[in-house]
Amino acid sequence: MESPFFIHIGIYFNMKIIRIITGLVLVFCILFTCFYGQFKIAESQDAKPIEYRGVLKMWQIDGFEGGAGSRKQFLLKVARGFERENDGVLIMVSDYTLAGAEENLKNGIYPDLISYSNGLEITGACEICPERETLSGMVGEKSYATAWCRGGYVLISNPQLTDQIYPNTPVDNLLVSQGEYTQPLTALVLEGVEVKSMDVKKPMDAYVKFVLGKTPYFLATQRDLVRLQNRGMNYNAYPLTVFNDLYQYVSVTSNDLIKQVYAQKFVNYLLTEKVQSLLTEIKMFSPHIKVNYQEQSYVDMQSVSARTGISAFNSKEQLKELQRVSALSLNGESEYINKIKNMLV
Repeated sequence: MESPFFIHIGIYFNMKIIRIITGLVLVFCILFTCFYGQFKIAESQDAKPIEYRGVLKMWQIDGFEGGAGSRKQFLLKVARGFERENDGVLIMVSDYTLAGAEENLKNGIYPDLISYSNGLEITGACEICPERETLSGMVGEKSYATAWCRGGYVLISNPQLTDQIYPNTPVDNLLVSQGEYTQPLTALVLEGVEVKSMDVKKPMDAYVKFVLGKTPYFLATQRDLVRLQNRGMNYNAYPLTVFNDLYQYVSVTSNDLIKQVYAQKFVNYLLTEKVQSLLTEIKMFSPHIKVNYQEQSYVDMQSVSARTGISAFNSKEQLKELQRVSALSLNGESEYINKIKNMLV
């Protein structure tokens, strides 16, 4: 029979070994958590999707004439497709005038997304990471807007009055369609077309004058091609290739972080080839892919990718100044042409 002394010594050493083993296990657990486990936890958190159920509000603002149909209705159709792929997320698209949208923004009323063009002095746009960027929607290296559709400028000629599709001599009494903030004269100057005199009118007024059949050349847009085709009038069309400002942009303006995630997801959905190919339904062109048209004049305009444009974030004053300087530069003065070039992107 062992003595009590040796029994106590054995118990003491056994307890010490257990404490050492327990301590080593505890140290291992701490080190494992610090150097490996934290990353697995982060991966698990990253893998869990942010879920949102609710309504995203989108404003649609027409700053220039479209092709055919309604851009709002097109966005609603796209929204239905997005909703089918994102259960519980609804997108409400509302038409706004430029003045109405700016009044709301001034009063701190923001939607989650805005579809707009030059002329809206947008505030509160979030940085986005679109899968297809647009240079004119960037500030430095960051994107705050990207274009989801575009129009374009086209020089239309009346074959009964001239057989030159592109004028080789200065044009006398050129008819020009110009919106409140659009820049057809900038496109004309940069294209190198010489003009003796011109008549600048609002879009519908310019179209009405052209169909009277007394004007050889008409600086117009894709909307006028649609009107002329619907009318059955013969014409020739030369799409301008250097400059374009007729872009419909989209920006995210929500101040809710979860809504921002789904708003940007909708932006990327809007830019997918599946959606972009549907722009034929509203006779608009894609800034990113080749849309398949049958009519040759639309094919030609879609194939043109203008080399220059202007920022989506120019103020109204800057846009009006560009219109003024472009009109003055038609006589070829380098001072005005240089001012135009300084505003290009």
